[in-house]
Amino acid sequence: MNSHQQERADEKAGRSPAGAAGGRAREGRLPFSAAVLAGGRGERLGMDKTTLAIGGVTLLERTVGFLGGIFPEVLVVVQDEKSVSSRRFGEGVRVVRDLLPGKGPLGGIYTALCQASHPRVFVMACDMPYPREELVRRLLSLADEGEAVVPRRGEFIEPLFAVYSRSLRERIRARLERGLLKIHEFLDTVEVRYLEEEEIVSCDPDLRSFFNINTREDLRRARRMEGRGAS
Repeated sequence: MNSHQQERADEKAGRSPAGAAGGRAREGRLPFSAAVLAGGRGERLGMDKTTLAIGGVTLLERTVGFLGGIFPEVLVVVQDEKSVSSRRFGEGVRVVRDLLPGKGPLGGIYTALCQASHPRVFVMACDMPYPREELVRRLLSLADEGEAVVPRRGEFIEPLFAVYSRSLRERIRARLERGLLKIHEFLDTVEVRYLEEEEIVSCDPDLRSFFNINTREDLRRARRMEGRGAS
């Protein structure tokens, strides 16, 4: 059995990689890692998204807090470790620097998979203020059905609100080194379990989990949603 096959076997058995820290989930939390991609520059918005506040809490703090209630380990993937301190978040949260800087979200996913203590990792962007826990748990429940579990609405996929297997690391690195950075093209080459729209709406009827902030108008809308008690 080669290393890739062994890792897939470990995943199916629910085992963490040998020697990895955090192999056992803390009480009440699932045996997966989570990662927040916080390395984007927010160029369309004109400011650093991680520092934007909604309801008095920054997007990054909001996302880390949400994931910390579900996962025993949360990774914050950044371009510069000096910009964010692990001490800001407390136990179970690690700030990690992009291993291959400048490779976009696929590079962030690669870093998360390399640094995670568990065989599968839920990855989300830091600019999605209204994730639904029920939808996250549904994605995790399907982790055995593919190397990635990705929401899909018609022809649109949500690769930054998805579950990835650590066994994908070397295949991602090979693409990054060749300058192939598009996530959807990578997903065409692996075994994906897509969560279709009818399954998604059973967990998140308003699809708020996928609302993200790219422009100032998006930010204004997010703050209005907060005022109406969005969750």
